Amino acid sequence: SKIPEQGLSVKESLLPADVHVAGEEGFSLLPGGSLDALIERGDDETVHVRGRLAASLGLECGRCLEAFAFPVQQELDLFYLPHHAGVETEEEDEVELSDRDMVVAYYGEGRLDLGEVLREQLFLAIPMKRVCGEACLGLCPTCGRNRNHTPCSCTPGQGNDPRLLPLKDLLGKGSK
Repeated sequence: SKIPEQGLSVKESLLPADVHVAGEEGFSLLPGGSLDALIERGDDETVHVRGRLAASLGLECGRCLEAFAFPVQQELDLFYLPHHAGVETEEEDEVELSDRDMVVAYYGEGRLDLGEVLREQLFLAIPMKRVCGEACLGLCPTCGRNRNHTPCSCTPGQGNDPRLLPLKDLLGKGSK
């Protein structure tokens, strides 16, 4: 109800508590993130949010275990409908989602919480394979050194786990 007819311009810096990621175990929100958006009311009770999310996430490399910053630049184009308190939600094991359900979110009690939407966008931006760079050499499986900083003289397969040797024999690659 506080959105003027010409729309509401939002330019905010992102804080972990506002975006609901404070204490998140998978990543951290680094300082310097921002949201630049225009929030407009539709003819009915719809709300349209268009803008840009810019942030940096602190992740851990899956190869070398070092921390690195992952930049997120995300265009936002979101639609909201009011959630009516008297409407029961269906509780089923399987629910079929329509195309509209994939692009529409809901707001309640006349309040739109952009923090939850930004949290969702940050989670969607995180890559499945978190690596600091394609050229990352990772940790040596034998001595544990970070091969990006210190080369090691270990030969591949040198430090085979003795508990796995029976499996090697099963595959016919063991020494008999």
